[in-house]
Amino acid sequence: MASRNGKRVSLDRPGRVDPGTGEAHACIVRDISAAGARLLLPEAGEVPETFALSLDPGGDRWACRVVWRQVGEIGVAFA
Repeated sequence: MASRNGKRVSLDRPGRVDPGTGEAHACIVRDISAAGARLLLPEAGEVPETFALSLDPGGDRWACRVVWRQVGEIGVAFA
């Protein structure tokens, strides 16, 4: 696992992983910092290395890259 940059804040907010293929995945943004986030989603193994993350409903949007994967969750860094 990569080391953290910045303090993480618990969020537990719905989000959307958009790989740019027209098929987005619903997720839960479990925690977030200025540098990245931890996402809970059943399709963690299917998410590409880079994608856009947005908060629901109509929240912020970030370009992300995967820094670690586990069953049902991923850690991302904001690009």
